[in-house]
Amino acid sequence: MKSKLLVLAVLILLPAVFMALGPQSLTAASSDAQQSSQLKDNGIGPVKSVTLGKTIDKKMVDEGQSIFFGKCSLCHAMNSQKLAPPLAGVTKTLSPVFIMNYLLNTAQMQEKDPYIQQLMQYYQSVPKMPDQNLSKSQARAVLEFLRSTAK
Repeated sequence: MKSKLLVLAVLILLPAVFMALGPQSLTAASSDAQQSSQLKDNGIGPVKSVTLGKTIDKKMVDEGQSIFFGKCSLCHAMNSQKLAPPLAGVTKTLSPVFIMNYLLNTAQMQEKDPYIQQLMQYYQSVPKMPDQNLSKSQARAVLEFLRSTAK
């Protein structure tokens, strides 16, 4: 009888735990594999490669920070969710090319990229990210700013 009650309790509580932890809890066991896979995904767009310096370019960070706070911070924060996902550590989970392509080719990636579609499904109540009309150099500066915040 006790074992049946225990099984019943687990069956009732397990979905509640998954709901409380969010979608990342469902994939925790495969997170290393997914992270590795996502780092190899370059998304869809004009950028085929990005050369990153061994150190952070402070001038580029300043420009990227200015762009971020002017265009992105209304919806995005670094360490907490506003309207859209937090961006702290995004450069550790997404390739630089992917980030650049999303900044430059937002609508097409929202339409065709499986990872972006998964995020949009999770954040259903959030309006689609609008095209930010960035140049490649501006997108690269935002990427450098995001790199500078990675821990």
